[in-house]
Amino acid sequence: MQDRIDSGITVSITTLTVAQVAERIDLQAEVRDELQRIDESGETLTDEGKEAVRGLADPQQCCESWTSLKTVLGDDPDGWHMLYWMLFAAGQYTFPEYCRIGIPDNVFDATMACFTRFIGEHRVSYGRYGFDRDFWTYRQLSARLFRLGELEFELAEGDNVPAVAGTPRVVNMHIPSDARIDPDHCDQSIARSRSFFARFFPDWVGLPYMCESWLLSPALEQLLPENSHILGFQHRFAILETNPDASDWREWVFQRSSAPLEDLPERTSLQRNMKQFLLSGGKVGTGTGRLR
Repeated sequence: MQDRIDSGITVSITTLTVAQVAERIDLQAEVRDELQRIDESGETLTDEGKEAVRGLADPQQCCESWTSLKTVLGDDPDGWHMLYWMLFAAGQYTFPEYCRIGIPDNVFDATMACFTRFIGEHRVSYGRYGFDRDFWTYRQLSARLFRLGELEFELAEGDNVPAVAGTPRVVNMHIPSDARIDPDHCDQSIARSRSFFARFFPDWVGLPYMCESWLLSPALEQLLPENSHILGFQHRFAILETNPDASDWREWVFQRSSAPLEDLPERTSLQRNMKQFLLSGGKVGTGTGRLR
């Protein structure tokens, strides 16, 4: 939060600079340097671009605004310009909205830390930092997806609602790659979400909690021990639909490896078991479930 003095009156301005957002979410030093170079270059946007950045924080326009901004920015091979303007939107538009609603700063910090996590995941997959999750992060910027403890919870409607939900609005649950999904942490996160929505978004109380993930694939019963935290998480849901052909497992189990099945890594027991399962003709895919 910054202060401005107008005519002798101190006015609180609930905005953050790109550098301040980067510091709050502990963005990697090398990436901060890239953002600083963009900042010092004096990069500006067309009116269309400025409107698109502002629209990232609007739940009704965020997806369209992301598409528009991507077109305006053009060639951006490492994603740094998109990252810069998304963090600009986070500080100038999303943070003030959190303040208006009364959502605590620590929820903002935890939610926006998705940028740091995604950039770290990019390095694990490709050996260098980069940002390529802009197709997803407008959800966080529009104050519709929040990290509450270990899990993320999204106020979803329209196309973001799984067809099997049978209702126009749901709370979608997402599992960050660094989440601890043991029973205690999951219980705490879910309980926190219910309190959070009751306080800040009461119109969403009582709606179904849905999840679509490779973690809900029925095939995992054959690949993991009974006491697995993954299976424990899966058993919280009534599985309503499966998609055995989805390839999400490549991203989350094998760090986006596009290698042929026989060349997939075997560093963990899950990788080893899944690789053998796939080589024998099995399919992992995803499952979609409703929280019991």
